[in-house]
Amino acid sequence: MDLLKQPIDRYLAHRLGVPVMVEEAAKFARGSSRETWFVSFRRQDGPLEKLVFRADHPSGSTIPTSLEQEYGMYVRLGRTAVPIARALWWDDDPAHAARPFFVREQIEGSWELPDFINPDPRFDDYRIAISKEHLRNLAVVHTADWRAAGFEELLGAPRDEADCGAHCLRVIREQLATFQCEAIPVMEEAFAWLAHHAPPAPRISLCKGTNGLGEEVFRDGKIVAMSDWEEALIGDPANDFAHLQNFLPVVLRDGETIWSLPQALDYYHKISGIRVTPESVSYYGVMRALRMVVFGHRTAAIAAANPDAHIRQTWTGTEVMHVGKQVLGAAIGLCSPPSAELFAELNETVE
Repeated sequence: MDLLKQPIDRYLAHRLGVPVMVEEAAKFARGSSRETWFVSFRRQDGPLEKLVFRADHPSGSTIPTSLEQEYGMYVRLGRTAVPIARALWWDDDPAHAARPFFVREQIEGSWELPDFINPDPRFDDYRIAISKEHLRNLAVVHTADWRAAGFEELLGAPRDEADCGAHCLRVIREQLATFQCEAIPVMEEAFAWLAHHAPPAPRISLCKGTNGLGEEVFRDGKIVAMSDWEEALIGDPANDFAHLQNFLPVVLRDGETIWSLPQALDYYHKISGIRVTPESVSYYGVMRALRMVVFGHRTAAIAAANPDAHIRQTWTGTEVMHVGKQVLGAAIGLCSPPSAELFAELNETVE
């Protein structure tokens, strides 16, 4: 485990205060934003225990928020009803590791959902049921008391419902200022377009930011842990509908659409009391495209400054960045878009 400066069993024995026997320490292959390890161990003759270690790549993270903020999200989410893996500890002691990391529980389950993206009509009801399960959990996130849980001190918050779009733009501007190394005209055009078209929010909510297939842990068809909170913010719930990554399938039956965005928004309104409009989802889709360009630019800056940057970071800072500019330009009417399939594929690989 190259994150640690000592064998993992020695580190855990030091941390837990008892001898341990590590059975597995495996690096997660998915995701490019940060590094994740799954560790299984036993304390003497005790039961098998499982942990997740989370750290930035040696060259830095694609996501322009700090690892410490992500850890702070898990700590505060533990004060809510949102299903998560409990945060256990933060470690930035250079005697233990080359870079800071945090540790959380590992929840039994899987992000994989066999046949969920299978268009065979036999799986229509299953696909709709999974989509509804995700919406129910988003409703828990969006109705959580973010003030009482302490999220405002970590993320900041808009002044009121009318300020949600502008607040999101301010957050992106502040992040961009920490690493921008060249002018990007289409991004400036997008900032102006988004500032002009920002809709009022139906309420101010905690938003997850990164949603969809591959982000949540399922067991027996139910979400048991919501993961990947790097892009969390306080703002308009519509923001989360603009980035559902396959969790909003379009299901047709006898030529009739029985499940898509309108049906999902109606269902969400029924369970949450929050009315999100398709127009607001479209607006935050443009905001999503802006973030895609920002992530690409950050990764390009990382790759330029670090000759040992991961190959996926180099790719994100070139091809993903290029396609992101096309998507953003098309969204505000400056050019023709790339294919929707290509955008979806590249967007999923950034996280």
